[in-house]
Amino acid sequence: MFDKNEFKRLRQNERLIPEEILEFMNFHGLSHKELSEILGVTIQAVSLWLSNKRKFSVTNTRLLRLFNKYPQLLKEF
Repeated sequence: MFDKNEFKRLRQNERLIPEEILEFMNFHGLSHKELSEILGVTIQAVSLWLSNKRKFSVTNTRLLRLFNKYPQLLKEF
Protein backbone atom coordinates (compact mmCIF):
# COMPACT_ATOMS: atom_id res chain seq x y z
CA MET A 1 0.00 0.00 0.00
CA PHE A 2 0.95 3.62 -0.42
CA ASP A 3 2.02 5.67 2.54
CA LYS A 4 -0.09 8.85 2.54
CA ASN A 5 2.74 10.83 4.14
CA GLU A 6 5.02 9.92 1.24
CA PHE A 7 2.71 11.70 -1.21
CA LYS A 8 2.14 14.91 0.71
CA ARG A 9 0.73 17.62 -1.53
CA LEU A 10 2.40 20.98 -1.82
CA ARG A 11 0.54 23.92 -0.38
CA GLN A 12 0.25 27.25 -2.15
CA ASN A 13 2.92 28.76 0.09
CA GLU A 14 5.42 26.06 -0.91
CA ARG A 15 6.00 27.44 -4.40
CA LEU A 16 9.57 28.13 -5.42
CA ILE A 17 10.73 31.72 -5.14
CA PRO A 18 12.80 33.46 -7.85
CA GLU A 19 16.10 32.80 -6.08
CA GLU A 20 15.36 29.05 -5.95
CA ILE A 21 14.41 28.96 -9.63
CA LEU A 22 17.63 30.77 -10.54
CA GLU A 23 19.63 28.41 -8.31
CA PHE A 24 18.05 25.44 -10.12
CA MET A 25 18.92 26.96 -13.50
CA ASN A 26 22.52 27.69 -12.49
CA PHE A 27 23.03 24.26 -10.93
CA HIS A 28 21.81 22.49 -14.07
CA GLY A 29 23.38 25.00 -16.48
CA LEU A 30 20.07 26.06 -18.01
CA SER A 31 19.34 29.28 -19.85
CA HIS A 32 16.00 31.08 -19.81
CA LYS A 33 15.25 29.56 -23.21
CA GLU A 34 16.12 26.01 -22.11
CA LEU A 35 13.97 26.25 -18.97
CA SER A 36 11.08 27.64 -21.01
CA GLU A 37 11.34 24.73 -23.44
CA ILE A 38 11.47 22.15 -20.64
CA LEU A 39 8.39 23.59 -18.92
CA GLY A 40 6.53 24.43 -22.13
CA VAL A 41 6.24 28.14 -21.45
CA THR A 42 7.52 31.32 -23.06
CA ILE A 43 10.86 32.93 -22.28
CA GLN A 44 8.85 35.91 -21.06
CA ALA A 45 7.15 33.70 -18.44
CA VAL A 46 10.57 32.65 -17.10
CA SER A 47 11.63 36.31 -16.95
CA LEU A 48 8.45 37.21 -15.08
CA TRP A 49 9.05 34.44 -12.53
CA LEU A 50 12.65 35.52 -11.99
CA SER A 51 11.64 39.16 -11.53
CA ASN A 52 8.87 38.08 -9.12
CA LYS A 53 6.17 39.64 -11.30
CA ARG A 54 4.39 36.30 -11.71
CA LYS A 55 4.13 33.46 -9.21
CA PHE A 56 5.66 30.11 -10.05
CA SER A 57 2.97 27.44 -10.14
CA VAL A 58 2.74 24.51 -7.76
CA THR A 59 2.88 22.18 -10.79
CA ASN A 60 6.14 23.71 -12.01
CA THR A 61 7.51 23.58 -8.46
CA ARG A 62 6.80 19.86 -8.40
CA LEU A 63 8.48 19.41 -11.79
CA LEU A 64 11.67 21.21 -10.74
CA ARG A 65 11.82 19.20 -7.53
CA LEU A 66 11.41 16.02 -9.57
CA PHE A 67 14.18 17.14 -11.96
CA ASN A 68 16.44 17.86 -8.97
CA LYS A 69 15.83 14.37 -7.64
CA TYR A 70 16.22 12.72 -11.07
CA PRO A 71 18.42 15.06 -13.17
CA GLN A 72 18.68 12.47 -15.95
CA LEU A 73 15.08 13.38 -16.83
CA LEU A 74 16.28 16.79 -18.06
CA LYS A 75 17.99 15.03 -20.96
CA GLU A 76 14.56 13.92 -22.20
CA PHE A 77 13.70 17.48 -23.22
